[in-house]
Amino acid sequence: MSSALACSRNTEGVFPPLGKNLKVLLVWPRIPNSFWTFTGMMELLPEKVVMPPLGLITVAALCPESWTLRLVDQGVEELTDQDILWADLVMVSAMTVQHEGLQEVLARARRLSRRTMVGGPYASGEPARMLAVADHVVVGEPDEVFGEIARDLEHGTAHRLYEIADKPDVTCTPPPRFDLLKLDCYASMSVQFSRGCPFQCEFCDIIILYGRKPRTKLPAQMLAELDALLRLGWRKQVFIVDDNFIGNHTRALELCVELEKWQQARRYPVMFYTEASMDLARKPALMEAMVRANFFYVFLGIESPSKESLQEVKKLQNLAMDPVTCIDVIHQKGLWVTGGFIVGFDSDTEGIFEQQVKFIERTAIPWALINFLHALPRTALYDRMQHEGRILESRGSSSDGTPPNFRTLMERDVLLRGFGSTVAAIYDAEKFYARAWRSLENWKSKPCQHPAQQPTVTVFAQILARSIWRQGLRSSYRKAYWKFFLKIFTRFALNRAKLWIGVTILISGQHFIPYAGELARKVESELERARQVRELTPVSVEQ
Repeated sequence: MSSALACSRNTEGVFPPLGKNLKVLLVWPRIPNSFWTFTGMMELLPEKVVMPPLGLITVAALCPESWTLRLVDQGVEELTDQDILWADLVMVSAMTVQHEGLQEVLARARRLSRRTMVGGPYASGEPARMLAVADHVVVGEPDEVFGEIARDLEHGTAHRLYEIADKPDVTCTPPPRFDLLKLDCYASMSVQFSRGCPFQCEFCDIIILYGRKPRTKLPAQMLAELDALLRLGWRKQVFIVDDNFIGNHTRALELCVELEKWQQARRYPVMFYTEASMDLARKPALMEAMVRANFFYVFLGIESPSKESLQEVKKLQNLAMDPVTCIDVIHQKGLWVTGGFIVGFDSDTEGIFEQQVKFIERTAIPWALINFLHALPRTALYDRMQHEGRILESRGSSSDGTPPNFRTLMERDVLLRGFGSTVAAIYDAEKFYARAWRSLENWKSKPCQHPAQQPTVTVFAQILARSIWRQGLRSSYRKAYWKFFLKIFTRFALNRAKLWIGVTILISGQHFIPYAGELARKVESELERARQVRELTPVSVEQ
């Protein structure tokens, strides 16, 4: 057994061998509606969800060739009892936000007497919870040791818990099994270049799961994965899912140089987007290379305009340069900016909500994804909150609008109301589309940027027709919609890059504007529940 692989022996008896000709069902639970799902927008598109489960199809590539694999993405299709009964082993992966769906899948498999194995970010953060509902739990990255796990399953020596301490060399990771996907169901494809991030943000579990030393694939690996996608007919956008694409900026630059050549040789079949830290603004050569490689936009972890809050959680990379200037520089270099924001830091005052709104308006970020701070297991923030006796163990989700899982210094009702008012202000329809227009004006697209080769003219016309019917004729925000519609089609008719992003923003309003209302109602429900609890709680009276 590899020294990197620590095992806990099964205390409930030995599992029977499954043999070499294993039938394995890989399941990705449905993701609840969130900023990230673009649910309302997907109703206008021919696809069903934004992106596929890259982790599962990467694990699929690690499985022995003698295994027969099936994949069920519950965002794309229903999971039936027949699917589960077909399998000898049900393998499930999930993020924290999917924990309810994950437990439902595991419970169904157990009810149908099927072996289960769970891995991924949630299992790695909460292995004790998973051991109660799954037969086998894998903690960490299994790339280099999955062969040993597979042999244990085949021979009847599988352990209940596998804890993988070492970080694998991703240059040896095989290409994901893209062929297992129903490609037509996805609006975007996912690939991974690097794992890990060099920074030390207190609330981030990425540095716990993947380490602070970024590990990258070779450019040749990435090009091979993209070629495999082209052979399967993929011609849409590609998300490089790295939590910080520029964690190793030297390697990222090398990749972009090769991507530019790859794009030129194939007449720009795909466009890219990714996530990065704000210090991207201090790397002009890298930004220029990204644009030449046909990156269109980048998601930044901005978090807060408050310097005190950023210092508190050690997000020091956001303090090295004025954040407004950062975003201006990135726009000027040719990358359109989206961003993530957080409220609920100890340093936050009641003025933070107005500061967040003003910052988002000033920087003209249409897709501003805001949430409460959560202390994820194993993070430095969780350890600090636990040490201070502030963890609320009943809180198990980090989904949008779910209050923090620790006692905040800001009074809870003030925090909830402030969050609700912030979301409402950001996604007021007039403000959303006005901000979107300013973002297009600020973004200096370059001639080398080409929208993906799909959708076709016919598909584009169908999308536009659905948008006009749902948004332009039937929505409550149709006035703001038509104002933005006319602007982008008159001003950017000859600028394909800006027209593509403009239309994407246009139809994204069908998600963000209604979803903001849904979040506001969720917050009101939390406030009402808290009020009822207070009314039912006896008040102690001093004698």
